[in-house]
Amino acid sequence: MITSFIQSIFFHIEKLFTSTYGFLLLILCYFGNFLLPEWYCFAVVGGGIVADLICGIIAAVKLKKFILSKAIRDTCFKVGCYSFMLIGVFVIEKIAHDTGFIGIKVAAAIAAGCELWSISASLLIIYPDFPFLKIFRLQLKGEMESKTGKNLDNILND
Repeated sequence: MITSFIQSIFFHIEKLFTSTYGFLLLILCYFGNFLLPEWYCFAVVGGGIVADLICGIIAAVKLKKFILSKAIRDTCFKVGCYSFMLIGVFVIEKIAHDTGFIGIKVAAAIAAGCELWSISASLLIIYPDFPFLKIFRLQLKGEMESKTGKNLDNILND
C-alpha cells in the first residue's frame, strides 16, 4: 500500500518534469527559494513601483494625457533595472557572507526612496495644495516638469 503510494508520487513527479511547464515551475521555485531570505526588500521596491504607476496614471488622467503607453514602458523599465540591481547586490552579499545582508537593505531603501520622490511629484500634480509635499515643490520642480512637459517657473513662484 505505502509502496504503491510512493511509486504514484514519483510517477506524477516524473510526468511533471517531462513537460516544459514543469521545468519552468522548477526554475521559478528555485529562484524564489534563492531570494526568500530577503523577500521583503523586493516587496518594498515592488510596492513602490506599483504605487508610482497608480499615481502616475491618476496624474496623467488629470493632465488629460494618454496614460498607458508611457506608464507601462516606465514600469517595465523600472522593474528590470531595480530587479537587476537588487539581485546583483544580493548575489554579491551571498558570496561574501551567509548572514546579515545589509547591502540589499540599503539598495532597496535607495530604490524605494527614488520611487517615493516620483510619487511625491505625481501627488503634487494631482493635488497641488498637498500640505506636506507643498514644502518640497521647488525641489520636485524638475520631476514635475518632466511629467507635465511644461515650464513650471511661474506656477511654483506663488
